[in-house]
Amino acid sequence: MSSAAPSPSLRNLFAELEQLFQTETEARVSTSVRAAEQALAEHLNQSARRLRQAVGFGEIAAVLCDAAAPFANGCAVFHVNENVVTGECMRGAGPSAAARLREVRFPAADAAAFAGAIESRELVVTLCSATEVSPAMIELFGHAPDEKAYLFPLSVDQTTVGVLYAAGVVGSAALELLAQSVTVILEARQRPVRAASPAQELVRLAPVTIAETRRATAARAAPDWESLSPQDRSLHLRAQRFARVQVAEVRLYRSDAVKAGRARGDLYAALQDAIDSAREAYRQTFVPGSPTMVDYFHQELLHTLANDHPAWLGEKYPGPLV
Repeated sequence: MSSAAPSPSLRNLFAELEQLFQTETEARVSTSVRAAEQALAEHLNQSARRLRQAVGFGEIAAVLCDAAAPFANGCAVFHVNENVVTGECMRGAGPSAAARLREVRFPAADAAAFAGAIESRELVVTLCSATEVSPAMIELFGHAPDEKAYLFPLSVDQTTVGVLYAAGVVGSAALELLAQSVTVILEARQRPVRAASPAQELVRLAPVTIAETRRATAARAAPDWESLSPQDRSLHLRAQRFARVQVAEVRLYRSDAVKAGRARGDLYAALQDAIDSAREAYRQTFVPGSPTMVDYFHQELLHTLANDHPAWLGEKYPGPLV
């Protein structure tokens, strides 16, 4: 005996309930995703502030570990001195493992991935084997043979002074941004900030007319690299990295403002606080260091945020510093 087929009205009710369930589920998922994105952005913002306030490599390493922890199953920060690697702190393992990490000390030559990251000053991704990441790391983290490790170098004046180590499921983009931020902070602290003279300060604070802004849209071209001294080359490289990190942070943390600024053709109005803060840091840290200095921050703004459209920066944008 066959059962009776549902009536059309009952089928319609089922269809409405299914649609209602799907709509409600999508709304909840969307709300959860937005909340997670906001929490992540706030975490990164707080981490950036703590990094800027940290004193000494040990404190910076602890803040960096806390900042990196949500983006990896396990992470650690190492200090590097004369190609000897020393453990500073770790997250993602038990308290006993974290305590033992501070006793870890090995020549970089004994772990190929560490040696590669230290020498190249570039991200190294490797399988977790004893020859690549050292027997100590295999023991502390309990790495599986097919697990991957990511090593982000922390450099000062083209010398690697530390390594951010992450393993398992890794958010490499966020970790690379954090490592670059630490590099910029460490390098900026190597050079004392020179205060502007009263006359320079008056010039800096003087209002800029629209005509002056338009005349200043083209920044000074980069000098002949071969003609630069080793000191100037180092300064230019640091300035370039600073500019890339600052603009990357704006794109990551202020994406809505970037979109709004592009739509209105006025990025400066939408991002004035962030742009002014970074410009002032660039002016104090890099511009006085060499008569050959270029405003790489302006170039990065123009290329990355304004998509090479100077008008998108807005009429009130002050223009390049040099």
